[in-house]
Amino acid sequence: MAEPAATENAAWVDLELPLAPQQALGYARNIERLLRLNPHLEIARFEVATDGRYRLEGLNEMNGLAVSCGLTLQDAGADGFRLLYDSGLKLATAVTAALHAAGALLTIRETYRQPADDADLAQVDRSLTPWGVAIRRHILGLSRWGRIPAYRWLRERLWLGMRPRERRIVRLIAWVTLLEFVVFLFVLAILV
Repeated sequence: MAEPAATENAAWVDLELPLAPQQALGYARNIERLLRLNPHLEIARFEVATDGRYRLEGLNEMNGLAVSCGLTLQDAGADGFRLLYDSGLKLATAVTAALHAAGALLTIRETYRQPADDADLAQVDRSLTPWGVAIRRHILGLSRWGRIPAYRWLRERLWLGMRPRERRIVRLIAWVTLLEFVVFLFVLAILV
């Protein structure tokens, strides 16, 4: 991928995935799922309009700002696509995939307009890296465990249907429960 021009305000994350580039792009083309994978974006309402238009309302937990914007999907053919934002500091999110080593290199690139003041600067979405990690973890989990009955349904419908805060709480409860069970087995082994 070409480096940004000196005057361009952009941030990007590259994800190495064990998929073919077209598979990675096909997975990312589900815009609602792609946005819900952001662990710091709480989506209150996502509407699909006609001809590649969407409406997004929610809260960016990373900077504490409400998100309310229209999105337009602009297809770039086999190379990827762009989501154009109709308001706010963020201009576009481009998703591209290229052949890389044993799979695909999926790149998510966010472009911003020049911030006018500190209030504009506060709108910069700092969740791009955690979002990339969450996308990669989700795709690797599906490729690893996707053959287990109901796993894909649980991940795609139930898990992504939760707000990010609820996902963090469920994850914490699961780890604490596992730790309690291990301690219980350890105490039981000592007593027996």
